[in-house]
Amino acid sequence: MEDILVRARRADDFEALVDLDLASARHHASIDPDSYLVPDRQAVAAFLERRLADPDREVLVAEVDGEVVGAVDITLVRPREPGSIVRPIPTADLGISVAEGWRDRGIGHALMAAAEANARARGAERMILDMSSANEGALRFYRGLGYSEHGSLLRRSLRGDG
Repeated sequence: MEDILVRARRADDFEALVDLDLASARHHASIDPDSYLVPDRQAVAAFLERRLADPDREVLVAEVDGEVVGAVDITLVRPREPGSIVRPIPTADLGISVAEGWRDRGIGHALMAAAEANARARGAERMILDMSSANEGALRFYRGLGYSEHGSLLRRSLRGDG
C-alpha cells in the first residue's frame, strides 16, 4: 500500500482539483446520466473557484508520491432558521472524489477519516452527503464506514409524459 498524505489544499493544487472534478463528473454521468453531465473544463474551473471562496468550506487532498489523487470538501451547514422544525444539529456536508486508477487503494478511507476529524474539530456533530442511488459502489463504501440512508429524495419529470 502506498503512503497516503492527506493535507489541506494549496493554491497550486487547483488544476488537480479541476481534474478530479471532471473525473468525478465522468464517473457520475456514466452511472446516472439522467442526473449528471460532464461540463467543460473552463466551467468546472469557474465553479471550483466559487466553491473555494466559501468560508464554510475546507478542502483536503490526498497525495501519493507528490501526486494529488483525491480530494474531499467539507462544508459546515448553516443552522436552520428559528422556527424550523428541523433539529439544529451542527452538521458538515461532504463531497469526495478519487482519481481513476486510485480507487480501492485506501484513498477514500484516508480522506473520509480526515474529513470527519476536520468536521469534528470545527464543531460538527453529524456528517451528511448526497449521492445517486445508482452509485452502488459508493453506497457500499459509505455503509462500510457506518453511514446510513436517511429519508428519500423523490422526483418526477414534468417534461412530456414523464
